[in-house]
Parts: sequence; C-alpha cells; structure tokens
Amino acid sequence: MKEQNRRRNSVRYPGYDYAQAGTVFVTLCTSGRQRLFGEVVDQAVSLSPAGELVQHAWQRIPERFPGVLIDAWIVMPDHLHGLLMMGAGPGPELRLGAVKSGDIVRWFKSATVSGYRRGVVEGGWMPYEHHLWQRDYYDHIVRNDADLDRVRDYIAANPSRWLTNTNT
Repeated sequence: MKEQNRRRNSVRYPGYDYAQAGTVFVTLCTSGRQRLFGEVVDQAVSLSPAGELVQHAWQRIPERFPGVLIDAWIVMPDHLHGLLMMGAGPGPELRLGAVKSGDIVRWFKSATVSGYRRGVVEGGWMPYEHHLWQRDYYDHIVRNDADLDRVRDYIAANPSRWLTNTNT
C-alpha cells in the first residue's frame, strides 16, 4: 500500500539560509542523463539548439532575479554546472531572504521545459523521455575564495573530462 503523506528527504544543507548573500554551486542533470544539449568535440562543447536554449535561460537569471549574478557556468550534453552569487548584483529592490537559490532553479527548470516543448513542436527537436530534468539538483555552498577557485576550475575543465568520465 502506498503511503499517502510520504515525504522525501531534503538534500539541501540543514539550517543554511539559501537566500543569504553568498555563492552556491549548482548542478542540474537531465532525467536519465539524456544527452539533449549538444556534444563534446575536441574537448569543447558544441551546443544543440536545445543547449542554446538552456544557455540563454541561464544567462537571463540576473535580469529575472535582480541581486543575483551568475559566475562560471557550463552547459554540457546532459547537465549544467553553474555558480549563483546571491546578493551580489545591482538592484536596490533586492531584499535578502526574498529569493532562494531553489527559487532560481525552479524558475530555470520551468523556463527550459517550456522552451524545450516549443522546440519539439516547432523546431523538430528530439523529444525527451518522461522528464527533461531530474527531480532534484545538487548544490554546494561555496565557503571561501579557495573553494570558489576550485569550483571555477572544475567547471572550466568539465569538457576535457567528458571522454574519461561522462558523468561529471
């Protein structure tokens, strides 16, 4: 018998205020690691039209969420890595506590699913199976400058690791 009020355990860091000023490293993967956003050729990512849609939506985050900047990021064939700098952008209307990184990820996923569906209907894109994105996402709270440098290096090196480990 199915449990009616089944709760999922959160993978978010307990007690951390995701709306406070700081940097959060996020990774979003396609459902089933479907390779929908392009391919890696000669250690460089060549984006498909769907990958360009994902890239464009990521770049729109600062205009959609004043006070949030994007730092290093990359769209890979089956995932995206990116740094969100909360409380870092311009915008006197920013109220810390008003926007959490989860709100940004939720908007991003919604915008890309909507655009992807349009691409399937109007552009002949390959349909995704079941869902475009995995239900959750990975995050890491960046704690200091050395951690930030390590994450930036990880993001930049992602295409070169693609052939050796296609799940990075």
